[in-house]
Amino acid sequence: MKKVLMVLFAALASISLFGQSSGKFAYMADTHIAEGSSSIADLEACIKDINSNPEIQFSILAGDITEFGSDKEIKLAKSIIDKLEKPYYILAGNHDSKWSESGCNTFEKVFGYGHFEFEAFGVKFVGTNSGPNMRMAPALVPRESIVLLDSLVKATPAQKPVIFVNHFPQDTSVLNYFEVLDILKKSNIQLVMGGHWHN
Repeated sequence: MKKVLMVLFAALASISLFGQSSGKFAYMADTHIAEGSSSIADLEACIKDINSNPEIQFSILAGDITEFGSDKEIKLAKSIIDKLEKPYYILAGNHDSKWSESGCNTFEKVFGYGHFEFEAFGVKFVGTNSGPNMRMAPALVPRESIVLLDSLVKATPAQKPVIFVNHFPQDTSVLNYFEVLDILKKSNIQLVMGGHWHN
């Protein structure tokens, strides 16, 4: 099956969402960067489009950035993604960790963080990494990400709109999706964004 690069110029943030200020951001998942792959040219073309659009204020990359999560692929992906001229927020997906040669540490070391939290357009964006957080483990949101998500939700004002980002859709494809949804139900959650299924 041909790998699909997903890009969504998110109208969800450009409408007067929740009565807040408007803006646009780019959303990408499942770039599957690998040496010699056409995915490199695809990602570079997307970055060129994003950089040429002055309305886009930031980008979110929601996992499966690389094909096998090798140290070399992660560094290659960063060298391409760093061509974005505006801020970006990035998370690992299962392909970035499942075959990791570093115990799943290189992604966080290279990109500098394992989750993100920021506000834009009057909305709080929260993103957590997904697992496996060890080689060949089943899909899950790691325990440390569950604890973090719970603390962020508790610290967010009840009326503040929240958008949650994880590589996986929060459904039965993830072992502990119910824990994530139980936490998100305590917030003013408006949208859950993922990737993984390439559609």
